[in-house]
Amino acid sequence: MKEKMGGGDLRMEDILQMDTSKATNLFRKRFSRYKRLINEMGEAAAYEKMLEKYPEQQKALMGAFIDENTLAEGFKKSIPLLRLMGFTTEIVDISQNGIDAALEIQRVCPVLNLAKEYGFETPCQVLCEMEQEAARRAFPGMKASIMSKQAEGECACVFKYERPAKTAMQTIENKSNSLSQILGLFKLAPTLVKIGFKTLKRRLLA
Repeated sequence: MKEKMGGGDLRMEDILQMDTSKATNLFRKRFSRYKRLINEMGEAAAYEKMLEKYPEQQKALMGAFIDENTLAEGFKKSIPLLRLMGFTTEIVDISQNGIDAALEIQRVCPVLNLAKEYGFETPCQVLCEMEQEAARRAFPGMKASIMSKQAEGECACVFKYERPAKTAMQTIENKSNSLSQILGLFKLAPTLVKIGFKTLKRRLLA
């Protein structure tokens, strides 16, 4: 029998009605489905079964945020949705050298203890690792990795995403960096003046 979507898959109708309770229910369905599939076909086959429609989902949902934006800009636009799901998110733009790149920092993992209810030591493989694998399959050239896991005792979860920068975006980024450097120097001016006065004072007292 063909399996229907909905066993923890995030659909458009879910997004439009999202809150923490609904998100928790989606997570529970995902853990339950994965556990059932492991019992039926083994872990490797279950993993691939869970990923079956995931890249298509990522292409639509994640693509809506990042197709016309840099990764950092797109991810920042998704923060309100992640907040509704119980996550506390920060995004850091680390783009350089022709690479569009961002760090996604999750300070709160709402499923950290939930995974254990279904017999999983951590939620990472069921959620984060699958999400990143789906992103790699959905967007050719995308690199995704997990740099830090709360499930392993770290203070936060940190995910890194990279892809080749688009030419137009790279030009905008270079202009933005130049402007930021100029503004940074203006902000630094009062401190530099203080340093100059202190240095002069020490020389006069010497």
